[in-house]
Amino acid sequence: MKTAVIKIGGSLFDLPDLAGRIAKLLDVLENTKPLIVCGGGKTVDLVRSWDQTHQLGDRAAHWLAIQSLMLNNRLLCQLLLDARIITSPSEAKVVWQERGVPVLNSDTYLQQTATSHIAKLPESWDVTSDSIAAWVSLTWPADELILLKSIELPKDRSLSKLALAGLVDSYLPTIAESLPQLRWCNLRSDSVPLQLDTVISGNNFHIRNATGPA
Repeated sequence: MKTAVIKIGGSLFDLPDLAGRIAKLLDVLENTKPLIVCGGGKTVDLVRSWDQTHQLGDRAAHWLAIQSLMLNNRLLCQLLLDARIITSPSEAKVVWQERGVPVLNSDTYLQQTATSHIAKLPESWDVTSDSIAAWVSLTWPADELILLKSIELPKDRSLSKLALAGLVDSYLPTIAESLPQLRWCNLRSDSVPLQLDTVISGNNFHIRNATGPA
């Protein structure tokens, strides 16, 4: 059974039926172990505002933004009754065995996971939850990354164009080159079933010796 990292865009947290839409997506992903990474949205916008006001600096703002993702993690666990916050593959395995949905504490995972095969993420606003989810996909490792967004994937689906349009963060084109598969889903769409569009497919690069928290 394959593992899919599912990144929930921060803009989606204002959907009244977010839980139901996620449940429908999980139904589509048969024979897949889901690992959710929450985006920031308005919670990270608050940190951006603080950074502009107080000149926090790249590193401090970067980690405050990542820590703010925990608020969305906890909200999601209120909405999805079978969701559980985890920090490591071993904890995720327990949740999967209980037929639950693991939601990753990105702050803890990023700080405690070490690998010699992929660089740490830059500590700047160039990196948002898109790149964090890609880094998680590579170091876990997962079989694919699915980005849940608020709009359809444009016809020109090159990552460089998506980054220029502000649809993904500016670092994602760099790190995503190593992903085995990247798909895109407009979770606001009313299409039935939900459509998943392929952005990257066929890369066999995988990291097998990443060491995460015990």
